[in-house]
Amino acid sequence: MKVIVPIKQVYDLATVRVSRSRGILDTREAALIMNPADRYPLEEALALKADASAQVVAVTMGPAEAEDMLREALAMGVDDTVLLADEAFSSVDASAAVMIVGEAINKIGDYDLILTGHRSTGEGTGEFAPRLAQYLGLPQILRASGLQVADGKVTARRRLSSGYATWEAPLPAVVSVDQGANKPRHPSLSGSIAAYEERIVTLWRAEDLGLTPEAIAERTRTEVKTSYAAPERERGRLLTGEPEQTAGELLQELKARGLLQS
Repeated sequence: MKVIVPIKQVYDLATVRVSRSRGILDTREAALIMNPADRYPLEEALALKADASAQVVAVTMGPAEAEDMLREALAMGVDDTVLLADEAFSSVDASAAVMIVGEAINKIGDYDLILTGHRSTGEGTGEFAPRLAQYLGLPQILRASGLQVADGKVTARRRLSSGYATWEAPLPAVVSVDQGANKPRHPSLSGSIAAYEERIVTLWRAEDLGLTPEAIAERTRTEVKTSYAAPERERGRLLTGEPEQTAGELLQELKARGLLQS
């Protein structure tokens, strides 16, 4: 059984700053990490490797720096990794990204299961898994909190407000794994050393996927016209004094702001 896990490199939000003068997020000194939500499908895939001798392949689209994230995946136990890096990939939107990753999955081939995270940190909307399933023409199960593979199908459990629902889909299929579905492992020291000294990361460019810059540009349909920083939140006023006095001041303040009718 072969399991493919698309993962993504994102900025650590704790290290991102807002540039109000330029109206953008300042990421010049921000740290890059593996998308936290992608650790859960990676863990599910590695569990299938242990239980069912699955071969696990991690694939990402990004700059050369994303190689470090793939080596982290190798250190965790992934068998193979593919980096999709090309200048033509630098300014794509979600639609084009799905095409690029989808063509990479087609090139890898002979897969049984594709596991993704539910959403990515930052601009993530949770659309990647269903878009990828549609592009590849595969059945999909979203936000699985646990899964089993047997008899040519995947059975997944999904949390609901009132309990759980069980979903089944024939293989191959796309399954997005919900955050909190498991406890992701950490790379071992020996695994990290081997990931850098003994393992390789396969690099594919647009031409390796049979894609042209023109086809990628045509698939990219989102254009950012402008960006700006939201206004700073108004600082609150602290009311002090006796309860009766502060309650009266609070009522007057709410009325003055039109938040409370007389």
